[in-house]
Amino acid sequence: MTSRIAITCISNFSQTASVADLAWAAGFMDGEGCISIARQIYTDSTRRATFRLRVDITQNHLKVLRHFERAVGVQGRIYEVKRAGSQNRDSYHLGYDGDRGFDVIERLLPYLQRKQHEAEAALEFRRTCELSRHFGRNGCPEQIWKLRERFYRKLQALK
Repeated sequence: MTSRIAITCISNFSQTASVADLAWAAGFMDGEGCISIARQIYTDSTRRATFRLRVDITQNHLKVLRHFERAVGVQGRIYEVKRAGSQNRDSYHLGYDGDRGFDVIERLLPYLQRKQHEAEAALEFRRTCELSRHFGRNGCPEQIWKLRERFYRKLQALK
């Protein structure tokens, strides 16, 4: 079980981050972060699964995660992760979902090294898969659905 940690007031986040902050955050993301597309499956069998972007960092130092948030200028959600029996320290999880995840990726892309291919694939997923479009009662066209699944598998393969 995880518990949500109080979020820093949004006014503490600057929309213009310095080059040094972004470069540091990109290096941290390269080493500790995860860019993925999550498949959300519903219990209602009439609903098709959906896909959404996730940017996650798990770390045992809360101040570093808060510094990461400020460095990129995008507020995420920080949770305290329940300790496993073998852990000696508390762990924390910083997560960005959807548009906020894309914002983080766009800001860090010029500075990423190891995760650059994953970030580029995620941005292409956004451009080509019509994520914000709601297709109504007939559902997503098969062509777009297959494209979304292809990006889901592509990001898994890049790990």
